[in-house]
Amino acid sequence: MSAYITLSTPMLDRQCLIAAIEDEGVRRTELVCSAEAVPLRGWRRGRRAHIVIPKEVTGDAYNDVGFLRGDTGYTAILSDDHPRFGRRWLARITDRYQHHWKARQERLEEAERQRVEAERQRLVEAQRTAVYARARKLGYRVRESKQGQTVRLVLVKRTY
Repeated sequence: MSAYITLSTPMLDRQCLIAAIEDEGVRRTELVCSAEAVPLRGWRRGRRAHIVIPKEVTGDAYNDVGFLRGDTGYTAILSDDHPRFGRRWLARITDRYQHHWKARQERLEEAERQRVEAERQRLVEAQRTAVYARARKLGYRVRESKQGQTVRLVLVKRTY
């Protein structure tokens, strides 16, 4: 009699999980990904999952492997005695997931840093434009110089 296991995992991000599964040799085209949980074949008690590796990929004698999305992350549903898609495979998936999660967080941090810098640049340019407009209105000429990250604006007015 075969045993199955359901393990809650700390995996929250769908794209990182799919990338981890791909790293372990399952092509994205072989996965069944659905917004609604679909039935897993070969399981009793109506098991369902959002990400499914069909049993044609895992081996005809075995069940589908699935990941059911929940509030606390994805729950892995797999056969405990499967030679390839068992506990060791899930441990490798978890390691690869952590790698992809960390890379994604770094990309997001870099994107946020670039967004903040672009916003700062827009603010500086808007202030600069306002100073130029106000100076011209009052009859001044503006001399601009840069010293490192600092921009110095000097207002010059000739009077004879």
